[in-house]
Amino acid sequence: MNMSGLSFNALPPIDLPFRFFLSAPIFIIACAILVLFSGETLWLSRWQPNMLALTHCFTLGFLTMVMMGALLQLLPVIGGIGIAKPRLIATSSHALYCAGVMALMLSFVLAINWLTLAALALLSFGVSIYLGAIIWVLIKKISQGDSINCFRLAITSLVILLLLGILLLANRLGITVPFIKLDKHVTDIHALMGLVGWAGLLIIAVSFQVLPMFHVAPNMPKYIRQYLGVSIFILLVVYVFYAEIALGLIFISHGVFAFSLFYVIKQRKRKVPDTSIKYWQLAAGTLLLLNLLYFLPDSFYSAEQTPIFISLPDKGMLLTSIFIYFYLLSVIQGMLLKILPFLSYTHLQQRCFIDFSAMQFIPHMHEFLNKKHGLALYYMHILSGLSLLAVLFEPSLYVVFAIFLLVEFVWLFVLMVRCMRLYFTVNQKINLFNNP
Repeated sequence: MNMSGLSFNALPPIDLPFRFFLSAPIFIIACAILVLFSGETLWLSRWQPNMLALTHCFTLGFLTMVMMGALLQLLPVIGGIGIAKPRLIATSSHALYCAGVMALMLSFVLAINWLTLAALALLSFGVSIYLGAIIWVLIKKISQGDSINCFRLAITSLVILLLLGILLLANRLGITVPFIKLDKHVTDIHALMGLVGWAGLLIIAVSFQVLPMFHVAPNMPKYIRQYLGVSIFILLVVYVFYAEIALGLIFISHGVFAFSLFYVIKQRKRKVPDTSIKYWQLAAGTLLLLNLLYFLPDSFYSAEQTPIFISLPDKGMLLTSIFIYFYLLSVIQGMLLKILPFLSYTHLQQRCFIDFSAMQFIPHMHEFLNKKHGLALYYMHILSGLSLLAVLFEPSLYVVFAIFLLVEFVWLFVLMVRCMRLYFTVNQKINLFNNP
């Protein structure tokens, strides 16, 4: 494990990121229940109210939830500066954010104005509190490291995402904004800024640190570290004015990132079987597949004479589903398999600085999250992903997808609880040892 250039002096209490991590799979469990009760009509259009609820539950309830928790730990480690008053910030933002995501889901499903208003208020306040603390760190941290710069672009994307989300929710309430036409293009910008800007750029930033740190891999090529994040962010801005050209270049940029991932993974020194690496390889392969699917002519997805395996009514829904499930979710799950044991071990290790003999109580890092259990999660992820693709072709298979989704994220929740329970058990032993 390569720890050079990292700092562990400003880590916040471990229960703060844990609460974000533990909340995330619960929202996907809610997604599985929503799929189960929505039936085949859910898959008719991305504009179906229940589909909007499902999409936002995935992106806000799981992806953003995990990333918010991870950033609480990553910024102090990479930048050496933690957020001010971490317990106040994390507790308040987490509570408001969870309530806001639930209100947003219900507002889509039930179409009740007061729920939309509640979602608008709760998400605005929750994310703003969190963003304010993170932005303060990024401003205070003068370092211009590649990961820090990419973090800044991701956070900028999140700010834009939040502002567009506020405008769109206000529009649902009948509140119009002068000189701004909230049409489908604005909605597409909102979606792209979230998936590619916020989530995508954050994953790129994290990859610069995680792969060398956990897998003893070489650094990403210099031109990738310096220019990829900036290029993608510029393309997101260009998309506002020239959507088709920018979108094609965004796909190509992610293809370049995929080849870089494969190169770095192949060059790693610690070539032992690792489920986290499988997730990264799956994510990289997904980006290459998306390039192929995107540049196929649109006629391939609608012409009656084309083979069934490429004959789809909605190309956009296919590409978005693959990007979210096989790329974003894959990377997030793969990182969780590393982050949960690592944080548990590191925090316990710091508790032993008073008396190093207390180290005897700390179990091996793999005991926090068993390798076989992580591999089982990976195969569950593959199965649920394939069932998602199946339901896009044949909506009547929605029950299969719901069951696979439920099993996968209940299992992830169980793994998290086991890891956290072991941490608190060992922590109690160290407390008793240090304070007999």
